[in-house]
Amino acid sequence: MQIIVKAPKNEGGFPPIEAGSYRAICYGLIVEGTFFNPVYEKASKKVRIMWELPDERIQIDNEDKPRAISAEYNLSLHEKSALYSMLIGWRGRDFTPEELEGFDLVNILKAPCLISTTIGTNPKTGKEYANVSAVGRLPKGMIVPKETENPVVVFDITNRECPLEDMEKLPEWIQNRIKDSVEYKERTENPSDYAIVADDEDLPFEV
Repeated sequence: MQIIVKAPKNEGGFPPIEAGSYRAICYGLIVEGTFFNPVYEKASKKVRIMWELPDERIQIDNEDKPRAISAEYNLSLHEKSALYSMLIGWRGRDFTPEELEGFDLVNILKAPCLISTTIGTNPKTGKEYANVSAVGRLPKGMIVPKETENPVVVFDITNRECPLEDMEKLPEWIQNRIKDSVEYKERTENPSDYAIVADDEDLPFEV
């Protein structure tokens, strides 16, 4: 007689990517929506950028896949925003005045880069996670595949023409993040209850 117990599939996830620098390709661009921060008493739109690391491999359902990592940013090209600084490092140059009027973030999809990571610890769970600390241009002579192994994913909850059904293509934890956004609630509940507007001074750009 046996009594076999197993952990649920993928429970605990995979160990975090070690701190270091990695070749990477952007394969995901997710506008998660607007969130209110009670600490700063302001609302801001958030975008999550996802990269795959072709040199770091894992087995998923018996298939060899590249590891992936993502980072969330305010959807803003304000000169003090983290997204602004990250994109300058990635592009290797500053934005022109014309680009600041409306830079199409979709242009970063399939773009290669060199990502630096650090290890952080969730204060609530004590679980370690990989954090994107910097994104830069590839060193001269370093190349990456022209195509991503993961399907390219684009989702924008702030665009009412973007079907909610497309959320099913996203990891569950990202779906849950989107469900907390103002836009998701507006699209699924009573719009009059959710009238928060992001600050204009953040200079949000269209995606």
